[in-house]
Amino acid sequence: MTLLIVLITLALVQIWGSGAPLHRDGWFLRWGQYLEQVPRVSGNSGFLLGVTILLPVLMSAVVMVIAEGAVGGLGYLLIGVPLLLYCLGRGNFNDTLANYLRNWYRGDLEGAAKAVSPILCEIHEAPSDSLRLHEQVFRGAAYCAFERLFAVLFWFILLGIPGAVLFRLSALYAEHTQGTSGEAAATRWLWLLEWLPVRMMGLSFAIVGNFAGCYRAWRQVLMCRERDTGQILEAYLEGALGGIDANECSAGTDVSQIQRQGGAEIEGLQGLLSRTLLLWITGLALLALFT
Repeated sequence: MTLLIVLITLALVQIWGSGAPLHRDGWFLRWGQYLEQVPRVSGNSGFLLGVTILLPVLMSAVVMVIAEGAVGGLGYLLIGVPLLLYCLGRGNFNDTLANYLRNWYRGDLEGAAKAVSPILCEIHEAPSDSLRLHEQVFRGAAYCAFERLFAVLFWFILLGIPGAVLFRLSALYAEHTQGTSGEAAATRWLWLLEWLPVRMMGLSFAIVGNFAGCYRAWRQVLMCRERDTGQILEAYLEGALGGIDANECSAGTDVSQIQRQGGAEIEGLQGLLSRTLLLWITGLALLALFT
């Protein structure tokens, strides 16, 4: 059933471009604002985080149990697919990168920065340096892909729908507490949730990319506690995409060397992510077949 839910969810994402029809987070924001007004809860940032996130997670677990008990596997499927869609990242990742590359190859840095802004909140204005823009996009796109899909799938496979809900609500909580007293606790909690799936993703990169380079990077940062998830992913990608040829970009030779190299790296990242997703689905299918 897990495999079927994943396949149906990914098929709907291909049709819609994202899970946008189900991405309604207003209820979670109202829930958090209500708890912030409760003195016994809001006085401790860690306790506020736990109550805000864990109660909806427990509710999702209860709903799944009731659905499966009432209608069997069909009920689990009918409730599981919408909830997993809700847990996926916001925005259309593939279209965003495609728009970015079109502007990048034209040399329009302002248009490229604007195109990629939906997935890179830290870009508030177009950098004058194309290399700096490319570094931001490369690092940010890798983390965005991980956060919006792979981390969700990891916790769904491991803990079911409650695991996926746990990760998505934790990411939303961390996003909405930036600049507040609860930011440190939320950021640390999200880092803990990302610790295991990002290392699993590193091993996947090694299998579908440059094994020697990526595995070396994976071993170097395996127990690292100082780097954040984005920096860990960047280290993995440098190993997995090592030695990428600038001439492999789809723009050919009609653009500058910097544009070709940057475009080839982004396109290489997209290909690596696609192969990694295929690897995970294949692994999940084999697990379902032999268990």
